[in-house]
Amino acid sequence: MPLAATPEPVPLAATPDIAPLLALAEEARAGGRAREAAAALQSLAALVPNDTRIRAALARCLFQAGLWNEAWAAYDVRFELLPTAFPRVTRPGPDGPVPLPPWRGQGSPEAVLVMGEQGLGDTIQFARYLPLLVARGMRVHAVLDARLHALLAPVTGGVDLRASGAPGSVPGVRAWLPLMDLPRALGLSPQHYQGRVPYLAADRQRRAKMRARIGEGGLRIGIVWQGNPAAPVDANRSVPLAAFAPLAAIPGVRLFSLQKGPGEEQDARFPLDRLGPELDGGADWFLDTAAAIEALDLVVAVDTAVLHLAGALGRPVLMLMHGRHADWRWLHAQDVPVWYPSVRLLRCPDGGADWRGAAARAAFLVRTGNLPPAV
Repeated sequence: MPLAATPEPVPLAATPDIAPLLALAEEARAGGRAREAAAALQSLAALVPNDTRIRAALARCLFQAGLWNEAWAAYDVRFELLPTAFPRVTRPGPDGPVPLPPWRGQGSPEAVLVMGEQGLGDTIQFARYLPLLVARGMRVHAVLDARLHALLAPVTGGVDLRASGAPGSVPGVRAWLPLMDLPRALGLSPQHYQGRVPYLAADRQRRAKMRARIGEGGLRIGIVWQGNPAAPVDANRSVPLAAFAPLAAIPGVRLFSLQKGPGEEQDARFPLDRLGPELDGGADWFLDTAAAIEALDLVVAVDTAVLHLAGALGRPVLMLMHGRHADWRWLHAQDVPVWYPSVRLLRCPDGGADWRGAAARAAFLVRTGNLPPAV
């Protein structure tokens, strides 16, 4: 069978308005026809090369379709959408520093530099793969947010851990990659994305203190309703605290706030135990939160770092998510994501942002005892 001819790229001056075509592709993706939408976007990308909107839409479709290898490659577009997030790594050259291209998994370098990127939740999610580099005999250097170094200790043994945010040099490194490229570079298949869970753990003394603080009575549920408002995705993930009212109405339920920073000021208008300003008040983040999560029966949260932490701890989690505009990492799954076996995804009904409706679904699962097990 002859191959179809490659479409000729459209000259820049003649570039059409592609917004209607992107809208059609989005409708197909949201309607469950992700492969169909991806094929259309691939054809559109051939006609209009280097358009970041097309490439971003294509990556989402590929993730939703479960075409992981293609999706990881397409996800490089994130560095064009967030140019400040792209790590810059150089090596000495005869005329000054020379950019070092990212390592894509070829060969077995003696030493590799892993650069953290994006948010704290991304780091918690992808740090699980650092031990796989160490196990392959590589000398691993990782530049990660210093606030997470103590939390990540269970997965950074044998790793030269450095703080992000300051320039530096690592002698002898000829290979580097962004943290979220690890699954692709390691050649992992989706059934290996989960790895060993739990891969993080709370400090025993902190856990004992938090258990004493929380007590034993009732069904103890920790909630998180607000992400970082500066993040571009925040409009489709943060929830008014009042939306959690269906959970508060369940007899015997005790709600505990795991919220820190933006969103804490919201009035619950229902019984809510706030664990106090001393929760993670120091330079090391999430150590107290991890202890609280291990002392609770369940976490109900939106897509934030706390959700990733609860999943990494193997604790039962119900995640409330937008009915249509969810983050790429959840699109492939109807209920259980490949990342965390103890997480269940609860979409807003009718494909929209009915967060109270999503919380009502969580309340139904709580009332019926149909909760994910801890691992």
